[in-house]
Amino acid sequence: MDKWLSHPTALKIISVILGVILFAIVHVDPVTSPQTATSNIDTKVIEAVTIVPTGLDTTKYVMTAMEPTVARLVVEGRISTLRTAANEQYIVNVDLEGVEPGIHELPLTSKLPRNIKEVELSPRKVNVRIEELVTKSFDVQVLTSGQPADGYVLGTPAVLSEGGSMVQVTLPKDDMTRVGLVAVTLDVTGADKTVVNKKAKVVVYDNDGVEIPEAAVSPGTVHAEAKVTLPFKAVPLQVRYSGVLDSELSLVSVKPNISEITVYAQQAQLDAISIYDGVVLDLSKVKGSGPIAVKTLPVDGISSVNPGEVTLDVVVERTATRTINNLPVAISGEGEGLKAELREPESGTMSLQLRGAEAVLKDVQASDISLLAKVDGLPPGIHTVPLELDLPPYVEPVIAEGQPLTVRIEILDDSAPVNGDGDDLEQGGAPTDTPVTGTPEEEPDENDGQDAGGSGNSGGSGNAAGNQNASIRTSRSLIASADGL
Repeated sequence: MDKWLSHPTALKIISVILGVILFAIVHVDPVTSPQTATSNIDTKVIEAVTIVPTGLDTTKYVMTAMEPTVARLVVEGRISTLRTAANEQYIVNVDLEGVEPGIHELPLTSKLPRNIKEVELSPRKVNVRIEELVTKSFDVQVLTSGQPADGYVLGTPAVLSEGGSMVQVTLPKDDMTRVGLVAVTLDVTGADKTVVNKKAKVVVYDNDGVEIPEAAVSPGTVHAEAKVTLPFKAVPLQVRYSGVLDSELSLVSVKPNISEITVYAQQAQLDAISIYDGVVLDLSKVKGSGPIAVKTLPVDGISSVNPGEVTLDVVVERTATRTINNLPVAISGEGEGLKAELREPESGTMSLQLRGAEAVLKDVQASDISLLAKVDGLPPGIHTVPLELDLPPYVEPVIAEGQPLTVRIEILDDSAPVNGDGDDLEQGGAPTDTPVTGTPEEEPDENDGQDAGGSGNSGGSGNAAGNQNASIRTSRSLIASADGL
């Protein structure tokens, strides 16, 4: 050992080692040495972390204000961890569980990524305002924007949802008084047909017409429509008839389930329409009393009709007959300076047999029947003039085959002398070989009605012969033949 220590090389090595040790003792600072050992730890500052409220019973309350809404957060952790953690992972909460309505100062808590700890949180508390929620029902209105196409009109918009037009609006109690309107809006610009939106968004507006976006609406959409149609108006409904009723039956009444109908047409055509007579009852299909559904058809320039179907309450009875005596014959249409006098029948009255339902016939009075002879344009002389009959509804005359319903009238010229009897000469007309005279008064007889079946119920052969010489009118449409009235 002594020999090794005395060796020059060994002494040099020992001297170097001792020098290094002494240098380290002199130059290493014991205070800073720990920092060198932990240099991978760092801090991070997040200036604006959004404060998130938690725990609030949102079915009863709502937070309407919070001050401040962000916080400053300083954290510490390994550099690698700080770099990999996104800012969204740093969360600051305010716990609102059990908090009652009012203004409260509450503490903040932080939720940080793993292996990162909070160094500083500023502020430590926030002020929040909690309000009670209330729910109220509102009727949804349908608003429109724009104008439909030229010649079209906008009808009344409506909500068609199965649940109706009511919705539930939820707002803070103090804000509920601000609600002025709950509505959906449909754009009808240039529309020539009905505009429909099955998912129209419901919007809540305040009293100034400004949307309240925080309002919660249930349901949030509704099925709405705005009708766009041609101009329209409601007019009285008049029933027409076609076909032939069974000879053993007569009408007592025909009553539609509505008295007016809405018609749609261009304005020029619409202005000329005063009634709607597009409901036609086919009498050949009437076999007894009861309701009959009849389609409403577009007629006389009408584009469409609403409703599309009308129900007629039809009442029929067995046919009967009745004779009305002493019916006066009226004359109209004498020219200037001329005078018309009735020659046959001399009495100036006639008898007329009627057929119809017994319930109708029993109420017919002589004053309900008009016999009119029109002499317009006839020159002086004796003329055979057909009569025009005006009869009550659902009544028709019984006219034997070959029997004319006419009268003989003499037209006199008041300004010229009368030569001779005048009865032996007829001017401008042919004499009537078979004058029409009254027949004895007959009581209503069911058999008479059946016997008259040969003359036909409105459109039969007997009536056809009589109508060659007479014009028959009623205050309503008569029981009509197939060619209508």
